[in-house]
Amino acid sequence: MKKPDRYFETETLQTNLHQRSLRSGLVSVAAQPLKFLIGLGGTIVLARLLVPADFGLLAMVQPLLSLVDSLSNLGLETATVQRQDLNQEQSSAIFWFSLKINALLIGAMLLSGPLLAWFYGQPELTHIVLCLAIGTTSLCISFQHLSLLKRHMQFELLTIVELIALVISTAVAIGAAWLGWGYWALMLQLTVGQVIRGIAYWLVCDWRPDNPIRSAQANPNLRSTLSYGLHLTGFRFVSRLGMKMDRILLGYFGGANALGLYAMAYQWAYLPFWQIYYPLFDVAVSSFSRSLADPERYRNYCRRGFLLIFAVYMPALAGLFVTAQEVTLFILGEQWLKMVPTFRVLIIAVFVGGAYRVTKWIYVSTGETKHQFRWSLIHAPIMIAATGIGVQWGAFGVAVGYTVGMCLLTYPAVIHCVSKSPLTLADFVYSMQHPTIASILAAILLYCAQWLLPPIDLLIVSLSLKGFIYVLFYVCIWLILPGGYAEAKDLLRILAKRNLG
Repeated sequence: MKKPDRYFETETLQTNLHQRSLRSGLVSVAAQPLKFLIGLGGTIVLARLLVPADFGLLAMVQPLLSLVDSLSNLGLETATVQRQDLNQEQSSAIFWFSLKINALLIGAMLLSGPLLAWFYGQPELTHIVLCLAIGTTSLCISFQHLSLLKRHMQFELLTIVELIALVISTAVAIGAAWLGWGYWALMLQLTVGQVIRGIAYWLVCDWRPDNPIRSAQANPNLRSTLSYGLHLTGFRFVSRLGMKMDRILLGYFGGANALGLYAMAYQWAYLPFWQIYYPLFDVAVSSFSRSLADPERYRNYCRRGFLLIFAVYMPALAGLFVTAQEVTLFILGEQWLKMVPTFRVLIIAVFVGGAYRVTKWIYVSTGETKHQFRWSLIHAPIMIAATGIGVQWGAFGVAVGYTVGMCLLTYPAVIHCVSKSPLTLADFVYSMQHPTIASILAAILLYCAQWLLPPIDLLIVSLSLKGFIYVLFYVCIWLILPGGYAEAKDLLRILAKRNLG
């Protein structure tokens, strides 16, 4: 078999899917502490060298970047990973078709720069959009190479690429901020990281597209793939519009400084979730998609994958809620303390809404993107209305509106998702019940216990002590809950055997 052809056959993956899935998941998750430390170090420095308004300017552009990302490739990059059968001709046709779409998107992005500057009353945004378009173009050109690496479950290689890009882009940002370049430090951090990743995907993946004329002549039957991608794109665009409206409204009515504080609170509220969600997303979609033919096997993968993500992000958020002020002071400094109330409210939104976010794993792996798109038509208007009402009270009001919307929509979102999948609502609840209960009770005990602790002036020591106490509470509560000990023992046994199924 020629080297590039290995990206299209999946029989080898099926024979050792358990081991490959676990190894990929463990590598991706194991790399997260290193990524976190690099990102944390960069944030600690940048938050002191820059001002909230600098972060606010980036936050004004991020909704545009998110919407462009939702439309890029028309969802065909995910379809490449999910599709059971794929060949060279089809892959090449997807590449050239997506390239045309992406060229139109980049052009529209560049034209939107002046409009964005006019809308927010910030002339700097015109040049910022131009800079960020470079990084977006780099990723758009290399999307099919990235998708094929994911399809072949080369996540160890992708992790190395991400780490290198993160280190270099963080160093560039700190250097630019040190030189007094202000918000350009943040723009360079994002753009440099994207360019490095885009170049690396071409280098590490030896697949190359056929001549566009030959691909057009082949005219592969991609109707089902396009349908899958279009519905996924529709969901992404509509749902992200609903999710990003909080920043659009706050940026327009509150300005760069208010938006900078809100964006930082939002980033740190979602950080524990993204730290586990993103590394596992591609592994989960690849593994779930390959096991779809066996419903019971699919349910086992889902239950254990969801249990892992809930068991990590829920306790992290609950502990962060209690220690929000100390964490903010330690990481960001005194100029950011005014964001703490907003930060705590958004933590609640992520704690509850994380269950809604992970339904994407089910939709994408089962191919039910049309069903997913229908839900977005319900979700987006409610979120827009909720944040629109809240914007009257500034950043805190927007956070409250966002949180209320997420809390109201999460349960029906899960029911809607599992209704057309092998997974049941009972499976979903089973995966999250112990992490939810243990996290909340441990947070309550930590809140009570901190009043008994002696005052400690050194923040890192105080946070370390509270973190140790909280983890102890969390583990003990989990183990004494009905079925908790058996569940923990089973999970450890699975990990020891390197078998997810």
